[in-house]
Amino acid sequence: MVEIISALTASGHKSICVYDIRLNLLGRIESWVSLVWPERYNVYSDTQGAQLELHDTTALQALCRPDRYLWLVGSDRLMRIVSAQKSDHKLVIAAKDAACILDERGHTDTLSNFAAEETLRSLVSSAAAWPCLELGDAAGLTDTYSGEVKPGSLLKLVEQVCQELDIGFRVRFDQPKAKLLFELFRPKLDPNARYAPQYGNLTDLTYTESITGYKNVCVVVGAEGTATVGAAENTGSARRELIVDATSKKKEGGQSQADYLAALRAQGEQELAKHTRLENFRFTPTGSITVGMVVEASLPGTDIQAAARITSVTLSSQKGENSVSTEIGTPIIRRKQ
Repeated sequence: MVEIISALTASGHKSICVYDIRLNLLGRIESWVSLVWPERYNVYSDTQGAQLELHDTTALQALCRPDRYLWLVGSDRLMRIVSAQKSDHKLVIAAKDAACILDERGHTDTLSNFAAEETLRSLVSSAAAWPCLELGDAAGLTDTYSGEVKPGSLLKLVEQVCQELDIGFRVRFDQPKAKLLFELFRPKLDPNARYAPQYGNLTDLTYTESITGYKNVCVVVGAEGTATVGAAENTGSARRELIVDATSKKKEGGQSQADYLAALRAQGEQELAKHTRLENFRFTPTGSITVGMVVEASLPGTDIQAAARITSVTLSSQKGENSVSTEIGTPIIRRKQ
């Protein structure tokens, strides 16, 4: 699998190339009023794509037409223009990641219990041809998707599977070969990549721990029985009890006592899930980062560590000034041994 260092965090001048639907180079844009360029891990639909604001000229109007691609030179992504609007002597371009090509194709079968990578690659390969779109190298992922997907958009299907299995996907731009390559990927934690405030590559550390509303035992009192769920063996200060009044709940016709108690336990599990201990550790990685990589951080002065996957990296560029923002997934928190 080819990994290209993110052009979003690279220093130096940035420029944009414009390609037609068959990836023929049409022109180059060297300056703009503003640019927002997001690169994502596995969510593309219903999200903001790229936005490019230009000083309006006849030449740029002719160049930046819907169904053409924008390429931030050095990036591994293309953005497909979906709209161009002239307003107040400005040309405002909206574009979506090339992965949204998959939203132009659908699948008609209900699928369940399948090998994720093999099946997704097969579905993309068998979809009606899209210019220059091919399969990239397989990532060798062995995950099985045990859920069910209904007929619909191919993009929605891939998003559903990849989000539930924590797999990334992209339509990567192979600029030398003029191809769009559908690929799955899942980077692992690099133990040699160290992120901390003192290294200047980690900011905005916040840690939250709360027991407000926390309960770990739920006793459901029904009209014809009582059920207890959770850490019932806990005693003393370790036991945090929640009592649920279900005395209005009686046996239904023909319902056995065992089934009745099972229904009470199910209600207790649902209630207990609303009263968990809250713990969250958030941080913003900076520096040389790529979408999908896993970043580990330590909370200074504590034994708390957290690892989180970078789910998006966004370049914002205005008047020659560039800034990069990141989003991370739900951190996995642990304490040093």
